Amino acid sequence: MERSTRFKYNLTFEYAMQDLLGRKRYDGMAGGFRDPDFCKECMLKAIRRIRKRLSEIATMDERLREVTGIILDRLVRNVKETSRDINDDWIIIAHLLDLIAHLLGYDWLDGKIHRHVVYYQDKRQEQLDWKIKEVTRYYGEWRLENKRRYMLVNFLRKNNIPKYQIAKLLGITVLRVNRILLGIREYEKEKGESFPSFK
Repeated sequence: MERSTRFKYNLTFEYAMQDLLGRKRYDGMAGGFRDPDFCKECMLKAIRRIRKRLSEIATMDERLREVTGIILDRLVRNVKETSRDINDDWIIIAHLLDLIAHLLGYDWLDGKIHRHVVYYQDKRQEQLDWKIKEVTRYYGEWRLENKRRYMLVNFLRKNNIPKYQIAKLLGITVLRVNRILLGIREYEKEKGESFPSFK
C-alpha cells in the first residue's frame, strides 16, 4: 500500500515549487511527482533555493546561518536516500519543521523565542502584492481559473475536439493540453471519480 500512495499526483508540491522557482517552470508538473527521482530532483532544487535565500537574508546572525545550514545538509542527505523502498518522509518533515521553527525565532530546544523576526516589504514589493491580488486574487482565483481550464479542456476533448484545436482555442501549446489531460487522468485515478465538469 505504501509503495503506491507515497509518490502520486501532487498539486500542493507543484504550487510550492512555483512559489520558490516560478510558475512557468513547474506549471502542470503535479503528475510528475509519481516518479521518486523527479520528486528528489525538485526537492533538491528547492533546498538550493532556500539555502541561497538564507545566505542573502541571515547576514547578521551567525548562529542562525550555522543551524539552518546543518538542517539543510541533513535534509539533502535524507532526500537523496529516499526512494520507493526507503521511506524517510517523516524525517524530512521533521527537518522542515525544525527549519521553520528556527526561521520563526525558536532555538536551543527550550520552546522559547531567541531571535526576533521582522518581515518587511519595500514599496515596490507591496504594490506588486496588491497588483497580483487584484488581478488573480492570488492563488485562490488562479487555482480556480486553472481548474476551469482543466474542465474546459476535458469538456472539449470529450466532445472529440482535436488537441491542436483545443490548444489554439485556449492560446496554449499542445504540450500543455497533453499535460492537462494527463493531470485529469491522474486525478480520476487517484480520487476514483470523474473530474469536475461544468454544470
